[in-house]
Amino acid sequence: MSVEAQTQRGWSVDGWVGFWGNPSPEVALRRVPTVVTPDVTAVWPRISGRVQGHAEYAQRIVDLLTLVPDLRLELGEHAANGEFVFIRWIVRGTSPDGRRFEGIGTDRFRLRDGLVAESLIMSDLPIFAALAQAVERGRRPGDA
Repeated sequence: MSVEAQTQRGWSVDGWVGFWGNPSPEVALRRVPTVVTPDVTAVWPRISGRVQGHAEYAQRIVDLLTLVPDLRLELGEHAANGEFVFIRWIVRGTSPDGRRFEGIGTDRFRLRDGLVAESLIMSDLPIFAALAQAVERGRRPGDA
């Protein structure tokens, strides 16, 4: 992700593409507070409850990248309708058991003043079940 994209405030499809093309936990922790509202909520596949606030939102991304360090998302297509933006994405990575995977998913973002106020992530990929197990146990992926 370019330095310009990292420091730009506000969410955009281009910023999403830039981050997920080569994501890192460090960039996620710096960037998330600049693209989401302080009271952001998010629903992740297979995980009960909602993420609330930018710290939890960033941590969920860090958890996913810890579980799949080579994770990459590619934009399939996107559409906007009022305050909502939809992104269909293609994901590739290596699961914790060493198997390469590829799949699809969709994000629905509700924007407020150019920032993500609500996020709904939809996918049936097994990697989200592994993430859910780690989150439900109250530990971070990679913990012994």
